[in-house]
Order: sequence, then structure tokens, then C-alpha cells
Amino acid sequence: MKLLTALFFSLAFLASAQTSNYSATTGDVSLSAAATAFTIQQPASNARQVQLQSALVFCSVSCNVTQSQDGTAATSTAGTANPLLPTTRPATATVWTASNVGAGTAAGGILHLAAAQWVVIDLSQISLGTGGTGTNYTVAISSITGTANITLFWSER
Repeated sequence: MKLLTALFFSLAFLASAQTSNYSATTGDVSLSAAATAFTIQQPASNARQVQLQSALVFCSVSCNVTQSQDGTAATSTAGTANPLLPTTRPATATVWTASNVGAGTAAGGILHLAAAQWVVIDLSQISLGTGGTGTNYTVAISSITGTANITLFWSER
């Protein structure tokens, strides 16, 4: 009986420590002399450890891409976190498309994209602790007249 109890608790622990993968995107956003940003942010409570993986960024015209971390919490516009197979549980991190996140600390340098160029940003060394809504990461595109798209991939444990 003790063995079955120990096995049950071991399996429950492994299930709770399971890694789940997600993606979210702004979709193609038409901008007219405007900027856009995408933020992934921890909730106020009950957060899981977030490990960023990569961001894919596209601009139909030349643009500048910047990254920042730990800005004042975003409050609009909420996006949708999509579980990637075999994940079925919802993400605890929130995503904000057309994000209004406050100024944070610059992370990485500025990237200058040529027109109609995609770039993959490796974010695999960045993790978000469980410190509340001020724990966030933002990818921003400078003011352009054209189409932009930001897609982010991450995992939660």
C-alpha cells in the first residue's frame, strides 16, 4: 500500500511539472504611421515558470524592432495563447497584442529589418519568474505605414 501511495504522489508530481508549449501572434496588423508591440506577461498570482523560445517578426516595409523587459503591466489589448500539441491546459501567462505596456528595461539591441523581411529572434535564454504582472517581455515594431506581424513561442512549467 505504501508503494502505491508513493507511486501515486510521484506521478502527480511529474504531471504537475510537465512542460506545456504555446504560441500567440498579433496576426497581420495594418499600420498607418503607427507602432505596435506584443507583450507576454505573468498574471498577478498562480503563475508558472515561463521559458521564452523565439519570436518571429515581419514588416512589409523597412522597420526597427526593439525588445524590453519588466515594463509597467500591460492592460490592453488581450491576445490568445494557443496550446501546441500535445499541450491541452491553458497558459497562465497572458499575451497582449497592440500592447500598451509601460517602459521597461531595454533587452538586446535594435534590429533593422529591410522591407518584406522576417527575422527569428532567439529568446531561449530568457525566462520569466513568477513575480506578478510587472514580469513581462515585449517585442515592439517602430512606427511604420505597412503590415507587421509578431509571433511568440514559449513554454510553461
